[in-house]
Amino acid sequence: MATRLRLRTSGTDPVVHTLVALFGAAEVEPMLISASLLRRVPVHRLQESVDALRERHGELRGVRRQRDLHRLVFANGSELVWARLDEEGRLASFVTGPGALTARLAASTVPAPTRSTEDLPATDLPTADLSTAQAPTLDLSPVPAAAPKPDAVVHLQRLVLAYAAATAAELTFPWLTGSATGWLLILAQTPAFAWYALRTAPTHALPPWFRSLPLVPAVVALLAFGRVLGAGLPWGLPGLPEIGLCVGVVGLAAWTWKRSLPVPGAPTAHPLVLRSPLRGGTFVCTEAGGPAVNRYAEASLEPGGERAQRYAVDLVQLGSGPQWRGRRALGLAPATNERYAIFGHPVLSPVDGVVLAAVDGLPDHAPRATSANHPDGNHVRIGTDRGVVVLSGLREDSVLARRGQHVAAGTPLGTVGNSAAGAEPALRLRAENSVGLGLPFRFAELKGDLTRNRRVTVTD
Repeated sequence: MATRLRLRTSGTDPVVHTLVALFGAAEVEPMLISASLLRRVPVHRLQESVDALRERHGELRGVRRQRDLHRLVFANGSELVWARLDEEGRLASFVTGPGALTARLAASTVPAPTRSTEDLPATDLPTADLSTAQAPTLDLSPVPAAAPKPDAVVHLQRLVLAYAAATAAELTFPWLTGSATGWLLILAQTPAFAWYALRTAPTHALPPWFRSLPLVPAVVALLAFGRVLGAGLPWGLPGLPEIGLCVGVVGLAAWTWKRSLPVPGAPTAHPLVLRSPLRGGTFVCTEAGGPAVNRYAEASLEPGGERAQRYAVDLVQLGSGPQWRGRRALGLAPATNERYAIFGHPVLSPVDGVVLAAVDGLPDHAPRATSANHPDGNHVRIGTDRGVVVLSGLREDSVLARRGQHVAAGTPLGTVGNSAAGAEPALRLRAENSVGLGLPFRFAELKGDLTRNRRVTVTD
């Protein structure tokens, strides 16, 4: 099968030529594979893995070097690959998909073997599991030492522990008060605490049961009324701790509520009504609303801030099934894009309009490895009679729209990636007028404004 390569492969990298010959031919050529790999994996199983990738993504269009990895660019998608050749220039091991990043990290943390893989006995080579549609995986490196937790994981863990500690304290306060009036004040502030925790905590990163945790202090406070009656606590003046707790929690919740409302626009700037660009799942706003809960709105209010981003939102998907347990990722802050439920999800046009710009070809960076050079990453700008709608952070080589194209609401535009200046895969959506000022907008599928941790379930 002849393969038309869109990218140049005439460089000096021998891995590129080997990958082109392997994935671009109709049949796997045994001369490309090292004897050690063939001893462990028969040619027909290698052929099955290569065919599975081509069936999923189409014909090969090129191979790009991406640092110490390579990217296989197919007609309908791309795959990262970590590959190594033996001393004779034959393929000794390769890993595709999310495992490529893990293999790269493992290879970079241990010294290279001092002898050729041809000299290794068969018992030193792990068996490749080709039962899935992935390419065969052989890891010839020793298991590296456990790496320290990424800063993002530590930050999320500390944040979760802080909310858990505050909840634990809320559970004890009703039993410590010395008066019935103090108990009443503690009971009164529990709804404010629950609202604050549900609005500001990273509930999208945790299992669904976490959303019910802030409601427990209200139940416990009601149960504590039995102690009030049993102990005959007086209804006199409450103590300063109870007053301070009630005023502090209610005041913090009120301040957050006010600052979480969308920034008021011009009197004539009625919110645009958009269709959800994501369908077929449950999605949550991780950045939306006013400056207290939306970093885009907060930055737009600073001197010299980007006012076009004032009403921008970030949308992620909550995975379904026992593996995801209602979370947006497999883990608090995984290091690979493929472990986020939103990565690769189709993006549809939210409006009828004309495509003003369509940018593609920017790489998807690893989570938390963002670059400020291209803040919108791969994106599509759609002009309407009310303004411009921008969908940012699309996946590399996935953009389907073309400049000048007329699109209707629901037209496929691409898939979600991690090419924008964000911490993890997400779809960034914003609207702006002709002079670059942000416009408020709402979803037709959701009543009210978009705010942080607001969820929307949209069918196909």
